[in-house]
Amino acid sequence: MVVTVAAERDLPAVERLYRAAIEEMCGAPHDVWWEFGVHPSREGLRASASRGELIVARDGAPATVGDGAVPQPEAPLLGACVVDGAQDAGYRTAAWPTPAPDHEVAVLHLLAVAPEGRGRGVARRLVAAAAREARARGARVLRLDVFDNNAPAIALYRSCGFTDLGARAFAYDEGFTHGAHLMELDLGLPGALDTTVVTR
Repeated sequence: MVVTVAAERDLPAVERLYRAAIEEMCGAPHDVWWEFGVHPSREGLRASASRGELIVARDGAPATVGDGAVPQPEAPLLGACVVDGAQDAGYRTAAWPTPAPDHEVAVLHLLAVAPEGRGRGVARRLVAAAAREARARGARVLRLDVFDNNAPAIALYRSCGFTDLGARAFAYDEGFTHGAHLMELDLGLPGALDTTVVTR
């Protein structure tokens, strides 16, 4: 498995990945109400890719090209996520354990694993890659919100070292409220997640 910052040429595969993940979640106990075209949207993913904020995991071993390793271009995508600084309004009123100004806050969004990637550690590798990217951009903390019905994701983030602020009614900028856990990873703690992200 190779985890990389996505290039524009990855976008069709990223779209297929999110569509498959959304279809699998639909109606399941952990359904988080994503609708492709709304959240995530093709335009939003393209913008994230252009800013270097979209991270993807590919199947297979890296091939050496020049001085670096890049994934085989035909290798299928196993997962994706976005790491940026966009905080919904509900983040501003939370009692975060690590005070940090906005420019030192990174936020993990849209973590999804392809159905065929389940049980292979894909999500953990993506979280670790997001932590590394956040550190590289000068962030002190990595934050996220996750629906309170998404037990697998909550367990994953706790196991990755995130502090769970507990469930609360969370007002999303899209105009709805849902029970959610706010979670934070202090990137300065010894042993906080880390992994190598191969950029291309």
